[in-house]
Amino acid sequence: MIEKTVLVVDDEKSIRDAVTFYLKKEGYRVVPAKDGTEALEVFEMTPVDLVVLDIMMQGYGGFEVCSAIRDKSETVPIIMLSAKRDLVDKSLGFKLGADDYITKPFEPAELVMRVNSCIRRNEARGRESTSGTGKPGEVITLGDLVIDTRSRQVTAQDRSLDLTAKEYNILHLLAQRPNTVFTRQQILDAVWGYDYYGSAGVVAVFIRKLREKIEADPSKPTHILTEWGVGYRIV
Repeated sequence: MIEKTVLVVDDEKSIRDAVTFYLKKEGYRVVPAKDGTEALEVFEMTPVDLVVLDIMMQGYGGFEVCSAIRDKSETVPIIMLSAKRDLVDKSLGFKLGADDYITKPFEPAELVMRVNSCIRRNEARGRESTSGTGKPGEVITLGDLVIDTRSRQVTAQDRSLDLTAKEYNILHLLAQRPNTVFTRQQILDAVWGYDYYGSAGVVAVFIRKLREKIEADPSKPTHILTEWGVGYRIV
């Protein structure tokens, strides 16, 4: 098994050391960074399979680092750490492209489980993208919404849209079966994976962001519709 590399970013040395210890014990190679600036320098120079990223840091904060990493890679998983339990913080983290979120203080075993889970999901997505599943080059057209599945490019109202990896994956899932209602749990299982430990409420956050990008009027959606008490469908 190829050793996986995890970038651990936290300005508290005790937390960096603890996370490093438990991840190394699990068999990971760990590259620590004491702040956001060092983290981005490491990310530029070192192939990384996952990032554990603190939010509250001096100077270049976790949200900024998350956004900068997503500009360079849509696929590397990011787990954010925070002492805050505020839903707004979680929403912003997911909006910027985080894959998971864990609140301090946390059990090291839980963090290791989440790292393992994110790594497995990312590997599974990689296998799917190279296995020829689906129809290469297929273009899905739903009214003014056009999805090129080969290039993962999406346009709406003749505008090219900048979607995060998860936003695209949700949209593609719905678009493959128009008018079919998907529950939040079904979307969560398909996009985040069956071993995801977070809440299904994250799906609503991503649906809202998708609507803001693809709908002419997000408050009156015409593409992604809500079936109250059930889930979502695309028309």
